[in-house]
Amino acid sequence: MGFAFSPSNLSTFRQCPRKFQAQSITKEIKWQASQQKSRGTLVHTALEKATKRGFDSVQSWPDGLDMGFVQARVNTVRQCMASGADVFNEHELAITRSMKPSDWWDENTWLRAKADLVILPTQQGLPVVVVDYKTGKKWDEDDFQLRLEALLLYFIYGRPRVQYSYWYVDQGDTVSGLLDFSQSMDSVVNIVGLIRQAELAINGNSFFPKKNRFCKWCGLYKTPGCGL
Repeated sequence: MGFAFSPSNLSTFRQCPRKFQAQSITKEIKWQASQQKSRGTLVHTALEKATKRGFDSVQSWPDGLDMGFVQARVNTVRQCMASGADVFNEHELAITRSMKPSDWWDENTWLRAKADLVILPTQQGLPVVVVDYKTGKKWDEDDFQLRLEALLLYFIYGRPRVQYSYWYVDQGDTVSGLLDFSQSMDSVVNIVGLIRQAELAINGNSFFPKKNRFCKWCGLYKTPGCGL
């Protein structure tokens, strides 16, 4: 299988190409779940069950959630389902370099992402909806991941209008936007450019270190392999 880009590894490349190499190419840095990620998994599981079976199907919700916000969002999803919309949880999205739909593990898969929630309305004129659940504080309004998932949805379903949202379930807040790929692809030009940069780095085996605010949490921090 060739290298498959994702929101996660592309965000790492943007943050620091050397860290990208250590995580995704040489595997020098091993992935470890943090306490926050472990809680995030519990929240995702609860939300998946609630959107599938209703808010009251979850007997025990993780602590710290804005329950009014969560219940309102779950009820909205359930209303979409009642109207006939297709709703997908943990939806795997993948395309080839020629922008054709593919399976997650296909050897030709070039770009892929797993969306927490996708709502596909029956009415063609309505936008596809993609949601990513976030725990903790709304410290960053970067919609890079959602724009990439929107791009994948466009090529997979052929529906140019995509509405995207982060649901910050602890704070009861959102970051949202609407893309219309029939009007312009400008919103994803930087994503395509970043992929090209990453491909050049892989082909040339050239990964420079880049100082950033996350350095002290990197597995290469203050080691000879860092390069800074």
